[in-house]
Amino acid sequence: MKFSDIIKQRREVLNKEKFYKPLSELKEDIKRIKVRKSFKNSLLKEDDVSIICEYKPASPSAGDISNLTVETVLPLFEKMGASAASIITEEKFFKSNVNNLKIACKISGLPLLRKDFILDEYQIYESRANGANAILLMADLYPNLSEGILITQYLGMDVMVECKNEEEIKKAINAGAEIIGINNRSFEDFSINFNRTQKLSALVPSEIILVSESGVKNRDNVKLLSSYGADALLVGTSIMESNEMSRKIVEIISAAKNSRLER
Repeated sequence: MKFSDIIKQRREVLNKEKFYKPLSELKEDIKRIKVRKSFKNSLLKEDDVSIICEYKPASPSAGDISNLTVETVLPLFEKMGASAASIITEEKFFKSNVNNLKIACKISGLPLLRKDFILDEYQIYESRANGANAILLMADLYPNLSEGILITQYLGMDVMVECKNEEEIKKAINAGAEIIGINNRSFEDFSINFNRTQKLSALVPSEIILVSESGVKNRDNVKLLSSYGADALLVGTSIMESNEMSRKIVEIISAAKNSRLER
């Protein structure tokens, strides 16, 4: 499976979505949806590294991960103390959908990040219309990053710009990013390398929130990435695949307590 295959499929789905529900209809839907909490503010903790728990039924690297529904998982995220939740909405490879975002908005008070392959402004409006507090934009994928950030902010949402190298970090900063995510996973072979966070964190100004994504499995991983300067960690697979999800979330969150003080 190649990254280009995923994007090709996502474009095909996007074109169908735009045909069946025009942008004008999404804008009308937005008038009835209130943005609740700030995703960005939920990550601002003086002593602790924040934990973003992710609803992730499947992935190209892991295959099927869990058959649990978003109705089952989101209350656990909230009860166990997650700072925010990430909802993957890609259908074919991650086996989720935008309706899961809408459901999460109805049943949970957590700030919600929509995580998908955002290619067009249509998806930004779609995210807002379905209750997202924030969206993820990939620095090398969204066609006009500055414009995408401005649209998102206009709609009252936050943006996490995902980067994987020095050039993309600079691009995100110049575009006005206030939250930068560093993905530890390679899209070429899906391997995990925490050194990516270690290397790139030094390039992120202190006033920008740094989120380290992918690969967190245990307390040691939390402590290591915290020591590299991460302000927040996004954790999906290890939580979703756990037979004791509540215990796994508590393990991750407890390891993040006071971890900013220990640097």
